[in-house]
Amino acid sequence: MNRAPAWICTVLFTVSFIFVPEAFALETVTISDLGIVADAPVYVAIEKGYFKEHGVEAKRMKFASAAETTAALSTGELQFSGGAVSAGLFNAFAREWPVRIAMSRTRDTPGFSSNTLVVRGDLKDQIRSIADLKGRKVAINAPANVLVYLFGSMLEAEKLSLKDVEVVYMPWPNMGPAFDRKAIDAGMMVEPFVAQYQGRAQAFPFKRAGDHFRKPPLEASVILVNKEWMDKNFKLATDFTVAYFKGLRYVYDAMVVAGGRTRSEVLDIVSRYTGMKDKPIFDRMQWSYWDPNGKVERDSLRDQQDWHAKQGTVPKKVNIDEIIDERLVKYAIGQLGVAVEKRP
Repeated sequence: MNRAPAWICTVLFTVSFIFVPEAFALETVTISDLGIVADAPVYVAIEKGYFKEHGVEAKRMKFASAAETTAALSTGELQFSGGAVSAGLFNAFAREWPVRIAMSRTRDTPGFSSNTLVVRGDLKDQIRSIADLKGRKVAINAPANVLVYLFGSMLEAEKLSLKDVEVVYMPWPNMGPAFDRKAIDAGMMVEPFVAQYQGRAQAFPFKRAGDHFRKPPLEASVILVNKEWMDKNFKLATDFTVAYFKGLRYVYDAMVVAGGRTRSEVLDIVSRYTGMKDKPIFDRMQWSYWDPNGKVERDSLRDQQDWHAKQGTVPKKVNIDEIIDERLVKYAIGQLGVAVEKRP
């Protein structure tokens, strides 16, 4: 049998190595990790291998809150991050922050609404409308955020304002004990705390953002990207986005579409990455809505900025259209197609 010369084998091996780079090298993209349900598309994209499929190594950088990511996003140390909509977000853009909103992250719609006003359990017969909270003590986790906007808007619908209630600030885990002591009458919070406190009869959901805001729905959080990095590494940014979209749509099919066959799998992944071991609570809580096409509700952002400006917490307004860059979303949709939104 004739054998190929050794030099030919060497050349063939070298050529195969050169032309199959994806098997040997991945490009790193750093994204924030808050360990919360809103980051489910990232966790799923990692577990399903979507990032590696597109040549991306998704490096997660741990943060305690989205507010802590501002500096890392500014320097480019962090390329992508989830960010809650707040006065602080608009103020950062007003300071010419080198960041853009790349796509939607979570929003509140009827049946898929995490942001919620809850009322202390023993007040069920006394608090029958938002107006009944006048003069009452209401807890919120932080000033000038989306929950302050939501509560302020609820009050304004009843011809009241934040000045008509006593607002106190405390972390969500502290609100349960505060309800037990009757130190607060109501609270603005997110899931899973709503389901947890309801399960313990400490409080009950009174009104959700999805029932208050309809047109436009409440845009609660967005995906942010460092613009300079994106411009210099556009192919890598698009590769990341396509992989993220695959994770996003997998989560959407599992959690939003009725009878999602992959729901159990997604819940297992979310439980591992968030540390939420009480899996039954996943079925008791309302999940936020993920837009499978990444569309940003611009009118919601405008409304929120206008409201904060009236409160004096946004001294200088920005052009909402100028802080959104749709190039990554358009590329991903061009590759994957437009998803048809389905509801239960």
